[in-house]
Amino acid sequence: MSDVRGKSATAMSRTKKPSKLSADERAFLNRIRSLNDEETEKLTFEELIAYLNIMDKIDPRWLRDAFEEAFIDRGLTNSDVLRLLEGAKERAKWKQ
Repeated sequence: MSDVRGKSATAMSRTKKPSKLSADERAFLNRIRSLNDEETEKLTFEELIAYLNIMDKIDPRWLRDAFEEAFIDRGLTNSDVLRLLEGAKERAKWKQ
């Protein structure tokens, strides 16, 4: 019986893990990755947010590291980042 379980476990470990992304998300990600610089500049803010949401779903650590690196490259402190985020939050309230 342990032999059967061993073979079953081995067979399961070789199967492909289910994708974290839907077919639409994979298609969107492939489209974004195939854009040249000029096309990338034309992306809407909503498309950029959708891209970040997909990347967060794939690898949350990647998104965190990318933001941290961008903040450091621009010389932003934690206080600067929090102030920017709070300002954006307030502006979003006024738009509603």
